[in-house]
Amino acid sequence: MKAVYNLRTHLASFEFFNWLVMVKADGATEIVFDIANPKLKNFHDVLQRYESILKPGAALADLPWRQGSNDGGLDAVSSHLLPWVMSGRTFSRLLTVKPAIRCKYTVTIRDNADGAKSRNSNREAWTRFAEEIGAVLIDDYFFKPIHLHDRMALYAGAEMNFGVCNGPIHTISLTPYPVTMFINSDSARNSQVRWGMRPDEKYPWMLPNQSMVWKDDNLDNLRRRFEATINAR
Repeated sequence: MKAVYNLRTHLASFEFFNWLVMVKADGATEIVFDIANPKLKNFHDVLQRYESILKPGAALADLPWRQGSNDGGLDAVSSHLLPWVMSGRTFSRLLTVKPAIRCKYTVTIRDNADGAKSRNSNREAWTRFAEEIGAVLIDDYFFKPIHLHDRMALYAGAEMNFGVCNGPIHTISLTPYPVTMFINSDSARNSQVRWGMRPDEKYPWMLPNQSMVWKDDNLDNLRRRFEATINAR
């Protein structure tokens, strides 16, 4: 059964992965991308995001994809994942396509110029933190592109993946891989609350090795969280 991701109504972004786990749970066996007249809200590089996120992304759910027209099929609303899970639905976890790349830790930077700049990573603090703990630093795709499958192989092989709530870090929560996600600004925290989250809670689908930290991403908070992570082992 096909599921159609129509870029007229869906964003070419990591929101695709919320949609992907829901349509697979509903029985999708094939992903069809309709890229005619794409939605341009917030993103001006839609086709690049289609190539770098969506096309390789279907493989994380072990589903084939093709490009086609919107002539029916399964669909879902990415922003409905939280109530969907809270209603009792479950999904198969996304998995790396490539073999895991073993590393101690990763730090993922968000540096988005398109909107919500207050949610961007505190680059100075995260860079210093990455140096201190010996983490692989994965910069924002805009500054240093990385293939989605290489990114996921690093996340799969790390003992912990750190970052603020951005597309890649959120996607880790849909996998079995470890993640510590900082909700790092009033804007980010208010957005989570509007979505239906309660402060200091984590997504209901998160595993024991996955957490949300509702604090600013200054260096002291990063260090304290790291110490708590180490001591919890």
